[in-house]
Amino acid sequence: MVDELTVINMFLEVLGQPRRLFSYIGDDVAWTRKAVKRDKFVIKVDMLVGKTDVPRGMTLRQAARKSVVACVSDFACKGVKPWGALVSLGLPKGFNEEQVLEIVNGFKDARNEFDIEIVGGDTNEASDLIIDCIMFGWGKNVIRRDGADADEYVLVTGDFGLPPLGLDILSGKKKIRSPRLVEKALESVLYPKPRLNFGLVACNRKLVTASIDSSDGLVLSLYEIAQHSRVDILLYELPINENLKNYGELSEGEKREYTLYGGEEYEIVFTCKPKDAQKILEVGEETDTPIKIIGRTVDGSGKVYFKGEVLEKKGWIHFK
Repeated sequence: MVDELTVINMFLEVLGQPRRLFSYIGDDVAWTRKAVKRDKFVIKVDMLVGKTDVPRGMTLRQAARKSVVACVSDFACKGVKPWGALVSLGLPKGFNEEQVLEIVNGFKDARNEFDIEIVGGDTNEASDLIIDCIMFGWGKNVIRRDGADADEYVLVTGDFGLPPLGLDILSGKKKIRSPRLVEKALESVLYPKPRLNFGLVACNRKLVTASIDSSDGLVLSLYEIAQHSRVDILLYELPINENLKNYGELSEGEKREYTLYGGEEYEIVFTCKPKDAQKILEVGEETDTPIKIIGRTVDGSGKVYFKGEVLEKKGWIHFK
């Protein structure tokens, strides 16, 4: 079992000290100068727990990156650039230096990919792997969930259904014959890609009226916007992944369930005014982000419909 000082030194050896905008790692607190004159200081915390958030087949390096991705995705849907993060580690007894090095390299991957600084954190012994990431940044136009009005478009980045299938493949619940589908499904789980560039551009051009990260499932995300904005959402189509749609061994019911309720996509679910729809599509092209218009909002009380049917409000909810 590595001790706390060894873990801290491994972080410093791999990541180095943050840029001069931030305090150095190793003091009692971390601090930063106000980087830009913006209106809001934005902060987010997300906890990854081995038992519930790290599927079989995911490496420790991938798990560490995923813990940062979860926060980055929430920043993306708010239109906020993340600047830095504090990470706390709960390590099971018996963890060795090689395992810790994997985790540190996962943070290094995320730092380089999203241009953020790891500015400090904490370590302790735990009964399961725990990675707690606290991310912060500054944003002027922070998009909320309650900004949608009636007669707006409902849109998503990317497509849905592949990551939950990948989770079922990794857990052994589902056997898939197509090597290509297996490869795509596993990649979507093990290396999720949040839509940070799209979120920053679209939100800061004030093209988005309400938004939410989709990691808890498409329908649950739609309900959050509908209920906070006090509108109903009518879906025209389901943004089902093409690989999933064209695979004959899965029933239509399975494809629908994965798409609507599976979660783990780290896409952005959002609304916009009809006059801004073309501009949104152009931002999608500019940032290499696929965009789909999947429905519209109407006057209502917070329900979500597909082809006249009220969809059940369910998704990934802890303790349920």
